[in-house]
Amino acid sequence: MRIASLQHYLEQLQERFAALESGSVADYIPELKKANPDWFGIALVTVDGHVYQVGDSRQPFSIQSISKAFTYGIALEDRGAEAVAAKIDVEPSGEAFNSISLEPNTGRPRNPMINAGAIVATSLVEGDGAESKITRILEKFAQFAGGSLAVDESTYRSEKSTGHRNRAIAHLLRNYEILEGDPEEPLDAYFRQCSILVTARDLALMGATLANDGVNPITGIRALDSTLIPRVLSAMATCGMYDYSGNWIYKVGMPAKSGVGGGIVSVLPGQLGLAVFSPRLDPKGNSVRGIAVCEVLSNDFGLHMLRTTRTTIASVIRARYTGAAVRAKVTRDSASNRFLSEAGDRILVLELIGELAFVSAEIVAVNAAEQMETRSLFIVDMTRVTSVDRSACSLLAALFDTLGRDGKTVLVTGAKHHYHFIKHLKAHYRDSGSMPICDYADVDSALEHAEDYLLREGGLAPDPTEAVPLETQPLCREFRPEELELLQSLLREERFEAGQLICREGQPAEEVYFLTQGRVSVWIAIDHNRRRRMRTFAAGASFGEAALFEGYNRTADLIADVPTTALSFRPKALREMSGPLATRVLMGLLSNLSQLSFIWLASLNREIRMLAS
Repeated sequence: MRIASLQHYLEQLQERFAALESGSVADYIPELKKANPDWFGIALVTVDGHVYQVGDSRQPFSIQSISKAFTYGIALEDRGAEAVAAKIDVEPSGEAFNSISLEPNTGRPRNPMINAGAIVATSLVEGDGAESKITRILEKFAQFAGGSLAVDESTYRSEKSTGHRNRAIAHLLRNYEILEGDPEEPLDAYFRQCSILVTARDLALMGATLANDGVNPITGIRALDSTLIPRVLSAMATCGMYDYSGNWIYKVGMPAKSGVGGGIVSVLPGQLGLAVFSPRLDPKGNSVRGIAVCEVLSNDFGLHMLRTTRTTIASVIRARYTGAAVRAKVTRDSASNRFLSEAGDRILVLELIGELAFVSAEIVAVNAAEQMETRSLFIVDMTRVTSVDRSACSLLAALFDTLGRDGKTVLVTGAKHHYHFIKHLKAHYRDSGSMPICDYADVDSALEHAEDYLLREGGLAPDPTEAVPLETQPLCREFRPEELELLQSLLREERFEAGQLICREGQPAEEVYFLTQGRVSVWIAIDHNRRRRMRTFAAGASFGEAALFEGYNRTADLIADVPTTALSFRPKALREMSGPLATRVLMGLLSNLSQLSFIWLASLNREIRMLAS
């Protein structure tokens, strides 16, 4: 499926499955029969706190059995894992939610996700009676949901008046002494717990809190101790969908819990919480549309928790800056530099690091979408990215689509070693032909391309056939006519072919070059016979200034990138001249060089400060 954006994708999903009308509203609890069968909402919350929701995502409904997972967590927190395990097993029963599935000798419920186990879990919540227990549950649920929740009294009365099977289960548990005291008290709290009103958004945030190791990703409040999260998620993964749990974990691959109110909450640890609300249920008591949505979304984004090793990387964006703060390593003429100091803000660079999975890619997409509203060129650097899973491929392609439709240009660097990502992009753009440029080895080369684009757009791109005159060279700034004339008399025009070595590292520095046409790059040797570009000089710049000082050698190789013309001179000849004019020319060159050095140093400091922060 071609994914336009996460929000748009969910809208398409909701529209697609709204036509699915199989299943029926639960009728064994009279109050549930009042639900509109056409209600349908989807909500998704990531662990960095972004919320996506469509349809009836704010329509309240009773939480029902979904409450079991969260109450089980509260019981673990209040009583400790050992005490809870003595009362509730964690083996899948493979039976319906209201089955009387107890351990033959001990009477322990098979797991906390069937009614018998959930009633026991409610009894283990701190509190002396039903009122204090439900108060405790509501307080904890509010921490998960990020806001206060309440019991729907009509649903509670309906649950209580028809809950004869649950009442029988409670008394059977009392017979085994799994429940202590009057079984009606925890049972009443259980009826109230199932009658708590939530929305799909509430459930998605509750799921995201479990995904975020127990911390609500929006409020920052810890709702459950982190050591208990694996226990809760394990029970959800193996037992949360009752006798459909095996198929669910096989097809969807996310811990989940359903309720006969029509809700399903799914959790992808370290990534997101997903909730679907649709009252039409299948014979097993699970939302028909909810299962369909979760299966398709998991498949489209590759969200199965056993598919890959995942890590949550909140710092997936290693650095974020604009082309005004960090410039390409190209020395340009003064007019171009002045233009790019302002126009460079139209370039956004995001340097990424670590694993790109659903949430980390979503972080990138949200940041880019926000930052690119007023910009036109987007550079995303994947040099330090270790892996890109299928969901990240889809989200990044969706981002590139959105930017492309808005007339933005996308440049991708360091992606050549991500074979599956490039393959995904090629398939995604097979028919459109608007695939982003992915050939750049590093950010610097992409920045150079982006700057050249802005200069062309601003009418400042140099004419490759026109020589840059000496008087516009920064090294000759404020030279008088007679000083320029003297300098001109010492110049010798030299031409270099593309790839030709102009100066070699280690050789004596004897000549200064004024570049009039073409480009020259500075290269240094690094390990394993590799080289790195340190700087590029465009027409209108000078290079080789070490020759202005005596006794120095070249510290790098200088190579012509394209057919290049330069004016060279030997400062030694100027130093050997007598008279004030020669002295003024030499001092003028040194003075301008010092100013250029300070400008370059200030720019370098800004870049370091930007990258370090």
